[in-house]
Parts: sequence; structure tokens; C-alpha cells
Amino acid sequence: MIFGITGNIEKENLYEVIKDIGDFLLKNKTEFFIDSKLFIKSTKSIYKKYSAPIASILKKKDLILLSLGGDGTFLNSARVVGNRNIPILGVNLGNLGFLAEVRANEITGFLKEMLKGKFRITERNILEAMVNNKKIYGLNDIVIDKANSIRMINIDAFFNDERIFKMVADGIIISTPTGSTGYSLSSGGPVISPHSSVFSATPICPHSLNIRPIILPDDGEITIKTLGSSNARVTADGQTYVTGKSPMEVKLRKADYTVKLVKRMDSTYFDTLKKKLLWSEDKRK
Repeated sequence: MIFGITGNIEKENLYEVIKDIGDFLLKNKTEFFIDSKLFIKSTKSIYKKYSAPIASILKKKDLILLSLGGDGTFLNSARVVGNRNIPILGVNLGNLGFLAEVRANEITGFLKEMLKGKFRITERNILEAMVNNKKIYGLNDIVIDKANSIRMINIDAFFNDERIFKMVADGIIISTPTGSTGYSLSSGGPVISPHSSVFSATPICPHSLNIRPIILPDDGEITIKTLGSSNARVTADGQTYVTGKSPMEVKLRKADYTVKLVKRMDSTYFDTLKKKLLWSEDKRK
């Protein structure tokens, strides 16, 4: 087992956590490499000598990638890993950290368990969007919206060529089960158990009283068309995007690869919901 370490250089405790991890792995004679980009702002770390470009780290066999930061950092790590089948462990250095499995003060304890083989790997589906002959991928969601305009856009949405929405709105969120607790949730979408074979389509501020989110099987194709001549934008996980003028057509489907997440042996999705989103908590006295 080899560990790669990447993360968010804006997190104040990043280098402290890197030191904790490095000290532990050296003590346990375990090979590791650190993303060289993490040392752009700090060159003082004694672990700089273990740095390498992330592209070369991802070529290592039996690699597990540690992603130090928040959910945005994890999503970026998933995008960088792509279809390489490299498991990712999220280490929360931020606030919510819904995709992270451990907090910073828990990482060495969990690494000890991992070296004993006491961990599991789960797989999450990915969304693929084709727009303007370019493919973009999202672990959480693909959002088609009005870009920087204050005006709403006209949207036509189809599932396997059958219309499901025709509306004026700020946009639409196509979400994976993993992303159902993100932007989609904020827009009134449902929480979806992560191993469900579905996507959700959640309108963003539709100008209508009779349009609601809908759950769709993930074995079909979703087509989103923006009409008229307004600007439109397609964004994957809030990080990569394509912009253009309407009319624009976006075709979405399940990607032909998954992202692998490292999990504790005893952790469950509903435990995470309860701890991080206060799911089903009764505040009544």
C-alpha cells in the first residue's frame, strides 16, 4: 500500500496534518508521496523532499490518495483521479466535509486501521455531460444555468427523447445520489441513498407552481436544451464549466467509470446524514 497526499493549500492546518501523516507513515515504514503543488506557499516543511507532481503520483501501483480539505477539495481530487480506479480517502480540514470520512485529529488512528486492512471501498457513479463536443464529468452534479445573466432562461428537458420539463427558470441541476445532499438539496431536491441507480433533475427557481424535482433511472439519456438567444453555462461539481449562447444542447448519461471512496468498516450513509446534516433530529422539547 502506497499513499499519495494532496489537499487545499488555503487550509491553515494543512501542513500540521501533513506532518502528522508523514511522521506516522515513516514510523510504520510505509511509502508515501506528497503533491508538489502543496509546497507552492510553504517550502519549510521537512516533508518537501517526499513531494512529486500529482501526475506521477497517480501512476503508482497500489495507491490510495488522501485528500486533505473540504468537499470542494475532494471533488477536485475525484476529477484529477478520473478513471484510474484509485481509492480516495477524504480528510476533513473544513466545515461540513460531507464527503470526508475522517477529521484531521482522526487520520493517524484510521491509517493504523488501514495498514491492518480494516477499511472498505465503496463506488460512486459519475455523470458525463457532452456539450459543444466536449465531455465534462461530475461526481456531485452537472448544472445548466443562466451564467452571469440576471434573466431566466428557457429550458426543454428530455429523458430518452420524452419531454419531462419545459420551463422558464434560473437553471436545472442533474445530480447523482452522491450529489443529492449538495446544491440539489438546497434547491428542494430529494436526499438519495448513494447506491441507488438513479439521477435527480431539480429545477432552479422555476417560474411555475407545477414543476417539481423528478427521479430518473441512470440507464437512460437526459437531454437539456436551452432555447432563445441567452447565455448559458454548464458546470460540473462547481469547478469545470463550458459557456455558450443558446440554443445549446447538453446530453447527460452515467459515465463508464466510478469513483472509489475509502470508508471505515462500520460507517454508514445514514450515520453521516445524522452527524453532518442533523438528519431526522427532533428539536422539540
